[in-house]
Amino acid sequence: MTTVTRNIPIGDERFRKIKIDEPKPETLNPELQKLEKFYERHKKSVKKWRDKNKETLKDKQKTYMENLRKDPERYNAHLEKRRNYYNNILMPRKKQKLEEQHEAKKTTLVI
Repeated sequence: MTTVTRNIPIGDERFRKIKIDEPKPETLNPELQKLEKFYERHKKSVKKWRDKNKETLKDKQKTYMENLRKDPERYNAHLEKRRNYYNNILMPRKKQKLEEQHEAKKTTLVI
């Protein structure tokens, strides 16, 4: 049995920072092509189900958060993660965006 390795990561291209060029279909293993088609169909089905059952997902998220709040140790860990994400990821992004906007504006001094 031969193992075929590829450099294409599985996942949604919309969320990648660096877009990956797809290899030519002729170079791929036909079995992998079947699996990729199945994966694409599966993603579409999941998206369709999520769009149709938003209330169910909302209820699941609510019960998850309620259960998380009941356990103070887990809840504090969750809050700490959120704080770290805000301070280390979101704030630098916001600052960078503001700096880019500031640099994009033409600054001229009229006397």
